[in-house]
Amino acid sequence: MTQSKALNIESVLPAPDSSARQQSERLITRITESMHQQAGVIGFDQYMKMALYEPGLGYYSAGSRKFGSEGDFVTAPELSPLFSQCLAQQCKQILNELDSASILELGAGTGVMAGDLLLALEKQDCLPEKYYILEVSADLKQRQQEYLGKTLPHLNQKIIWLDALPENKMTGVILANEVLDALPVKRFKKTATGFKELKVGLKEATFNWVENDAEVSLRKTLQQLENNLSLRLPENFTSEINVDLGQWLSALNGVLEQGVMLFIDYGYSAAEYYHPEKSDGSLLCHYRHRVHADPFVYPGLQDITCSVNFTAVAESADSLSMHVSGYTNQTYFLFACGLENLVADMNTLDSKTQTKIAQQVRTLTMPEEMGERFKVMALTNNYDSVLQGFSLMDQRIRL
Repeated sequence: MTQSKALNIESVLPAPDSSARQQSERLITRITESMHQQAGVIGFDQYMKMALYEPGLGYYSAGSRKFGSEGDFVTAPELSPLFSQCLAQQCKQILNELDSASILELGAGTGVMAGDLLLALEKQDCLPEKYYILEVSADLKQRQQEYLGKTLPHLNQKIIWLDALPENKMTGVILANEVLDALPVKRFKKTATGFKELKVGLKEATFNWVENDAEVSLRKTLQQLENNLSLRLPENFTSEINVDLGQWLSALNGVLEQGVMLFIDYGYSAAEYYHPEKSDGSLLCHYRHRVHADPFVYPGLQDITCSVNFTAVAESADSLSMHVSGYTNQTYFLFACGLENLVADMNTLDSKTQTKIAQQVRTLTMPEEMGERFKVMALTNNYDSVLQGFSLMDQRIRL
């Protein structure tokens, strides 16, 4: 059963094998059952949550390869160890200024970032007390354990996997690289008669968008959002909003007694996110390095993401009495953390390696690549030092 109105999209995508297709069919059945229990429609946030995280069936819960050249997309740590080596410089500053500090990484992917980060910190004699990895995918957890077991066998006792946030408060650093963009969102539309919520329904065996009047709480949230913008949202403007962001941050805030949260993701300020020109939102799907905007294609087999509204992150942090201690793009952050020094010895390398590293630096830093689109935000609890990663350019004023 093909669950998409945009059949032309499926026609240009690589077909999944029979095992993957069966997994997707089982997830489709599960989602359909949820719809039948809720008058035939569910919120897009529920659909996105099930498509990504449904135990054993969702994109991040099942066993398909997601990262790297054989997966659906490539993250910065997968692209080059330079990214994690720069991040290690920022972690080093924080770890050196706190007692008995640890690192908690949310969603560690293949484990490459954790491995490169720990190796860089070890070289500088600045290892954390513990390196916690919160991983909801049993399959990814196994892959991380295998990779880190081979790469860092001597540090195995420092690495601890968690199924949920730690019960005891910690001191140190919480890292989230490309995590915020995968948090479930609601989708909405501004019309001549007010705000509508775009939910997910089922028609003729295909998932489709269903336009409903926004419930009171969502309508109030959207009206407040629009009131805070300098430009009114035009008619038929469609976008997304994460209504559970505050609750998610509150849980993290309850864990970090002292230290820094670092969020690295693609996103914008609210003014940019909800600019009238972005009238179709930021919903994107990734499947075998193809990017499209239909979340109903191959449920459970493709990633579904939305750009991050960093203004909303900052406002939620402020309401929790956390401090927004830095906001900048990836380029400024990496250079502030010593990227130029890391590549200074390139002249000693062979020409092929020099070309490879130069291309990696270009992808990480050029505005048309990852440099401007990806942002870094630091939230702090009981930590007052100026963070190294924001010393070249701090763009909090843009929030």
